[in-house]
Amino acid sequence: MTAVSDREWADPEAFTARVTAECDRAVPLGAYADNRAVHYLFLEANSGPYALSRRRDDAVRPLPAVSASRPLFSWDEREMAQERSVRFARLPDARPFRATNDGTIPTAVVAEGEGLMHFVVGPVHAGIIEPGRFTISSGGETVVHLDAQLGYQHRGVELLLKGLPAVDAAWKVARICGACSASRSFAYARALETLAGVCIEREVELARLALAELERVYNHLADLAVSAAGAGWGPGFAKGMALKEEAMRLCALSAGHRLLFDAIVPGGVRSGVLADRKQSRAALVALEAAVETYLTRLFGTTSMTARWHRAGIVRHETARALGAVGPTHRASRGEIDVRAFAPYGAYRELPVRVAHATSGDVLARCRVKRDELRESFRLLREALAELGDAALPKAWALELPRGAALATVEGPRGAETVAVHVDAGGRLERLHVISASYRNWPLTVRAMEGNIVPDFPLVNKSFNLCYACVDR
Repeated sequence: MTAVSDREWADPEAFTARVTAECDRAVPLGAYADNRAVHYLFLEANSGPYALSRRRDDAVRPLPAVSASRPLFSWDEREMAQERSVRFARLPDARPFRATNDGTIPTAVVAEGEGLMHFVVGPVHAGIIEPGRFTISSGGETVVHLDAQLGYQHRGVELLLKGLPAVDAAWKVARICGACSASRSFAYARALETLAGVCIEREVELARLALAELERVYNHLADLAVSAAGAGWGPGFAKGMALKEEAMRLCALSAGHRLLFDAIVPGGVRSGVLADRKQSRAALVALEAAVETYLTRLFGTTSMTARWHRAGIVRHETARALGAVGPTHRASRGEIDVRAFAPYGAYRELPVRVAHATSGDVLARCRVKRDELRESFRLLREALAELGDAALPKAWALELPRGAALATVEGPRGAETVAVHVDAGGRLERLHVISASYRNWPLTVRAMEGNIVPDFPLVNKSFNLCYACVDR
């Protein structure tokens, strides 16, 4: 992890050119702004995240938009323009990122042409999912363009947390999204620990690894289950969701909460986490055996995997241009898994075997998640064996100096990045969260192009991204 730089770049054109060039040298993570500067974030191999930052003078000289040549920053720059009043020059998509203060929803971008139809799905949906508006442009049944508008339940969490003691705010950070709670808590804790100069004990790092992998297990099981549902195979959905339930019960047994809320805290893990490791190991063995049986049957049902084949293709070039992360990235010939690319915590001791696929379709994304499930069980077994049965050290009481820091971890959907700015009293001046779902939603949109309209649920569920992470 690397603290945020406050270096000044005198020429805005030169700064944009440097950020653009940096995208070819390191892994771009996203961008954000505060009242003083704009920050573009990158991930360095075998090191961690860092920022290229520039003091703001955009009221006088608009900053040339990086998204003009690197579209992965489009959402970030639109959000900076709306939420932080950053003035950009040559911003390709100048629409507000989410609803404006008067309730106006950004107009959808649609494809125009003879014979094309436009129709809208959402923002209210038939299931118990969160709201999102999807505007489909199609010629007959073939999708020509899809526009996604999220943000209907934007909560303004980052602004609400400003001024709170940074350590005390951890429980609210954990609740930005239920499905990503452990990963985000992990990143937030690591950022604060960097500021405090604290070195976390080996046993605690092994426990954190176990918690992160438990989160990956129940998320990937859910993703495979809903991908089976999207293909119309009810037994695959029912069994997958039953196994997800078993995985969440294991989370509750191991951490006291089905969604792992507050299991990872700044300075360590919560008291009582993995207290009965013997019982956790026994439950893990039973769950792994049941999951392996499920995976064998799921991927052996050719009538279903045929529906996954060549549906929702994300080509490597598209994935790279739009900054795909996680299984989405690795299913399209991507190489980056933060756990292996920039190892942190116990992942330095227990190296990850990174799962890959090449075809970029629904089948590839599901294969990556299948392989990652197996790898997660291996990591869990090894971490719990290394831990033994001794009590875990108590969490450190962090003393935070004034400063800023970044942390990135690999969540179930990909890179989860947290930036924190803390004042001299240890209170949050600025918090910014870049979720894997935030990075991957634009890929869901592109994956639908050339597919038939009825395949939208199938393609969408193969990503199975969070709304809450975007509506933070």
